[in-house]
Amino acid sequence: MLDQKLTTFLAVVKTGSYTAAAKLLHMTQPAVTQHIQKLEEHYGCRLFAQEGRAMRLTDDGKFFLHYTKMQQSNERQLLEKLGGNQRPLFIGSTLSIADYYLPPLLFSFLEKNNEGLNITVANTKILLERLLQGKLDAAFIEGIFDRKFFEAEVFCIANFIPVVSKTHPLLGKKIDLSELYAFPLILRESGSGTRAIFESYLAQQNDSISSFGSKWEVSSFVLIKHLLENTNAISFMYEAVAEKEIKMEKLGVLDIENYQVSHPLQFVYLKNNLDQVKIKSFYNECIGQKK
Repeated sequence: MLDQKLTTFLAVVKTGSYTAAAKLLHMTQPAVTQHIQKLEEHYGCRLFAQEGRAMRLTDDGKFFLHYTKMQQSNERQLLEKLGGNQRPLFIGSTLSIADYYLPPLLFSFLEKNNEGLNITVANTKILLERLLQGKLDAAFIEGIFDRKFFEAEVFCIANFIPVVSKTHPLLGKKIDLSELYAFPLILRESGSGTRAIFESYLAQQNDSISSFGSKWEVSSFVLIKHLLENTNAISFMYEAVAEKEIKMEKLGVLDIENYQVSHPLQFVYLKNNLDQVKIKSFYNECIGQKK
C-alpha cells in the first residue's frame, strides 16, 4: 500500500497548496503539513519552497516527485499481478519512430505472439511522463531522459539531416548555417525529440531558433514534407523520415559547413519495473534480433 504521506505529497503537488490538498484528501490542513514535514525530516531535504502565496517544488522535491510516481506505478503493477490480472503490454513511441522505424520491427514480434499490445504515439515529454505514471510499460523515444529513473537500449543510430525542396535556392551549394536564417524554419511542437535535438545542435553553435525570422510549428511529418515540397522552407528530421521523398527527387538535403548530426533512438522503461522480464522479452523479440 502506498504510504499515506506519499499520497499527501502528490496531492500538494497537484493542487499547489496545503489547504487545497487537505480538502482533496478530506484531511485537516495541519495533518497535511505534518505529513510533508515528516517526509522532509526523514529524507533530510526541503520538498517545497514558498513564493508568496504560491508553492513550488525544490530541486530535491522534483527528484522526489519522480520517485513517488515510480512507487505509485509499481503499486499499481503489484496489485494487478497479485490479482492474477493479465494485461497487454502498453508501449509508447514518438512520431518519427512509429511511422518510419517501428512497423517492420513490430511485424516480427506480432507474427510470433498472440499477446495483446497497446501502442500510444506522442512526443518524448508526454511518453516519459506516462512511463513515470505507470500508464506505459516502455517506450521508443529519441529525446532526452533522466538515466537515474530509466533503463535504456539503443536500437538505432539515426542521421539527422536538413531537408528542403528540390528547387530550393540553397540546394547543391556548400553553405554556412547563417544562410538558413532568411528562410522559414519548420519545427515540431515543443516537447518533441526532433525539436530538442535541433535546439541542442543550435546551442552547441552558440545559436538558437530565434535567429530564424519565420518559424512554423507543425506536429505532422506528412504535412511538414508537403510544405517543404511547395515552399522554400527548411526542416530538420531523421534520414528515414525523408528517405522516400529524397529518392523520388521531391526533396533534397542541404550541405551545411561542418554539419554532421546523428542521434540514438532508444527503448526505455522504468528501473525496477515489476514487468522487466516481459519488457525485455518484447525488446529482444522485435528489436534485438535486428542488431
